[in-house]
Amino acid sequence: MNLTNDEQQIMRHYILLIIARKALESDLLQLEKTKLRLQTTFTEMTISLLNQISKELAPVKKEMTKLNMIVEKKQNDGLFTEFTYMCRGYHGSMRILNAHLKKQVFDYITSCFTTVNLMKNKSV
Repeated sequence: MNLTNDEQQIMRHYILLIIARKALESDLLQLEKTKLRLQTTFTEMTISLLNQISKELAPVKKEMTKLNMIVEKKQNDGLFTEFTYMCRGYHGSMRILNAHLKKQVFDYITSCFTTVNLMKNKSV
């Protein structure tokens, strides 16, 4: 691999954010179909988190553009997900264990919900 540590971190952060966003968008669709007592609250929190992810994703995409970096999801065989990348003329691929990816996304989303909740409590 001919990528710097910073380039690898940008790529991994991008992957984490796009998967988290996709998971939340899917959950939001399910939330809208379900009747819950706190549906408005859950929907607002999910939308707030989606907005936060979009704000976090913008500088990552900007940095990727500056590096001429492209990352694409290729396949998921049930155990691993393969991503291909191009950066500064280098081409490569990386395989990430799905269980590891799922845990990272879960931890990220959980920490964000906690942060959103704490921020709202401080403003009250």
